[in-house]
Amino acid sequence: MFGFRNSSKKHLPFPNGKHQVSCVDVMTEYSKDGVFFRIFYPASTDKKIQDEPESWFPWSPHDMYIKGIASFVNLWAFIIRLLVFLYGGTTYVPAFWEEEPIKDCKMPIVIFSHGFGASRFICSTICSDLASQGYFVAAVEHRDTSACATYYYKSEEDRDNNVRTWVRHNKLNCGPNHYTIRNKQVKFRTEEVIKVMNFLEEIQDGTAEKIVIPTKFDVLKFKNCLDLSKVALMGHSFGGATSLLALSMDSRFKLGIILDAWMFPLKDEKTLKIRQPLLFINSATFHIPSNITAIEAVMAQPNGAKREIYTIKHSTHETQTDSPFILGYWLDWFKHKVDPKLGTEINNFLIQRFLSAHTGVPQNLNTNLDAQDNIYPKYIMEGAVVGADKPRRQFLS
Repeated sequence: MFGFRNSSKKHLPFPNGKHQVSCVDVMTEYSKDGVFFRIFYPASTDKKIQDEPESWFPWSPHDMYIKGIASFVNLWAFIIRLLVFLYGGTTYVPAFWEEEPIKDCKMPIVIFSHGFGASRFICSTICSDLASQGYFVAAVEHRDTSACATYYYKSEEDRDNNVRTWVRHNKLNCGPNHYTIRNKQVKFRTEEVIKVMNFLEEIQDGTAEKIVIPTKFDVLKFKNCLDLSKVALMGHSFGGATSLLALSMDSRFKLGIILDAWMFPLKDEKTLKIRQPLLFINSATFHIPSNITAIEAVMAQPNGAKREIYTIKHSTHETQTDSPFILGYWLDWFKHKVDPKLGTEINNFLIQRFLSAHTGVPQNLNTNLDAQDNIYPKYIMEGAVVGADKPRRQFLS
């Protein structure tokens, strides 16, 4: 239940698509004003990741992220480390690192925005599975202090000496300035998403400058490999709000996939008109009435816009992340929950069915819900449900 094992290594679920998956981290500028993101992409290799456990890499790349997660959930870092040990030790991402990308087709793009207290790797299972289906996925790590941790280099000298300037997590405070702070953050995050899009355009036309992070990988390997006409935004929680705001501001983003959106940071945004097709996938326990009302307002405007919304029964806010594979479920302890692997499969099926309908990738996807082993329909409900009467402050991400 809490991850999988191969050759004594605990790991996230293997991707299900026909392509092998590789990753590379990208950082631009010697400044907080740059952007930091991880690319998950289909790799050109004859090797099979299931047979190459020595190629896997740790889910968390630095102890500072564990400390940030501990701060977010109000625990000491050593308790998180102990729980990781008790639940099987370090979890690995079953993907290659900096392999050659495929060259025989243009890849549609998904830009992913994480939630409060999360990171560029918090949804590695979703991102890897999309890459295995042929997508170029750019998972942003936001520097608005909402990430569990992140960093940048102030100078080339700092980079060469691995002197990182850390941007630490700023814990949630629901005081009188709560909305002002969160609205400022969501706008900062939206700017980052747009900067990533700008950089991808530079990669595609071959003008992207050398990235800051130490690597021998040249991002211009992706030149002429990106399909800029098929760009989707996907976000979880705070990232859902970020994606909606970016979609309303930039027509280069053609689709939106909104996972358990936290709508509070947008509550006073009066001009949030989104014409692009949207898919909302909600958990069963996260949403309070005001959040559902805000989602329904986006669903209703403008008239004729393509909208889909589903709730995964017995899921929680963490079902759409890697968290259940790392530490098990830790929200809503006394409620029956969907098996993490099944919950992930259902979530990914809904995402890929939506993407396939609009981009044609993956091809030949069986979109018949009733054909999915007769299990998925038991857990999928059209529409949204209220999961709580009032918000739980520490889980408002």
